[in-house]
Amino acid sequence: MTRFVGRRAIVTGAAGGIGAAIVARLLAEGAEVAALDRDKNALAELARVQKVHAIEADLLDLAAAKCAVTDSLQSLGGGVDILIQAAGVYALAPSLAVTASDWGLNLDINLRASFFVAQAVVAARADTDRGLAIVNISSTGAFRSGTGDAALAYSASKSGLLGLTRSMAAEWARSGVRVNVVAPGVIDTSMLRLMDDPESGKAWVDARVPLGRIGKPEEVAAAVCFLASDDAS
Repeated sequence: MTRFVGRRAIVTGAAGGIGAAIVARLLAEGAEVAALDRDKNALAELARVQKVHAIEADLLDLAAAKCAVTDSLQSLGGGVDILIQAAGVYALAPSLAVTASDWGLNLDINLRASFFVAQAVVAARADTDRGLAIVNISSTGAFRSGTGDAALAYSASKSGLLGLTRSMAAEWARSGVRVNVVAPGVIDTSMLRLMDDPESGKAWVDARVPLGRIGKPEEVAAAVCFLASDDAS
């Protein structure tokens, strides 16, 4: 398919498992991509194997995040058509052991940065009539709570992202901006430590996942790229 020929995209968390799969899918369909990530080594590896504009940025720092958007726009040569927000963290702690640091990390990366990066991208297109598709990455953790996964702060951040997406979609729709969200389940990425113990990991999957298997980053990328395309207009 060539749905994204002539389209420009920014992907945050681009060097992670889901982010890298999204980058690969966008490139395969013809997009030009600015890849943002705070992991310098992973980003260099991504740039080694994929033709991207690599932008190192730590989204915990809002000033740096906004600068990264500016750098991305300059690298791409103008306004963007697609913003995919795949940057995320998974700081786990039982509810009674959650610290301010745990809470802040989850909320600042998973929720706060998602808004301010999108805000910067939308603000930069004020003088253009280019359409814009934004896709945020939430989690099925937004719908599950109290399941013994020590994910209270993470789930709160991903639940907040659902509400944020609805609000952005409603407010920006008349400006030609579409905003959607994908909520993956358990996906096979480097963040997933579930299968470090294969026996207990399989037992967890069998008990919690109806299909009885872990998802693949490429499956998430397919859903995300559908929402970013004119097929989801």
